[in-house]
Amino acid sequence: MVPEPRPADHELISAPGWIDAGRMTLHVARPAPRTVLVRVSGEVDLSTARRLDELLQSRIRGEVAEVVVDLSGVTFISVAGLNSLLRAQLLADASGAHLTVDPGRSRAVRRLFTVLPMDFYGVMRPRPVG
Repeated sequence: MVPEPRPADHELISAPGWIDAGRMTLHVARPAPRTVLVRVSGEVDLSTARRLDELLQSRIRGEVAEVVVDLSGVTFISVAGLNSLLRAQLLADASGAHLTVDPGRSRAVRRLFTVLPMDFYGVMRPRPVG
């Protein structure tokens, strides 16, 4: 069961499309119809992962067919951040959307993705690291 989103992400908007959650910044764009791009920068840890959860859950609803999570600006990611991505993948699957996780050139994310079995037990499908 995927938890319902909380409508808190709108409280943090500091500029159109930008959400500031302390040590993490989120930017949301719609590069094409039915496509959402979420750029994540900074630290995704226990104190910031909830905001990422809320944002992803609110954006995966409705007529969205493709969600891309760009982690190229992430300087640190913890298990809490991975859990956020896993929950987003489960929600996307339930909604019929496709979720892509792009580690970009983030050393923190790439290092974590090389340590873990990144088909994430058959659920999460990030872009290959290489």
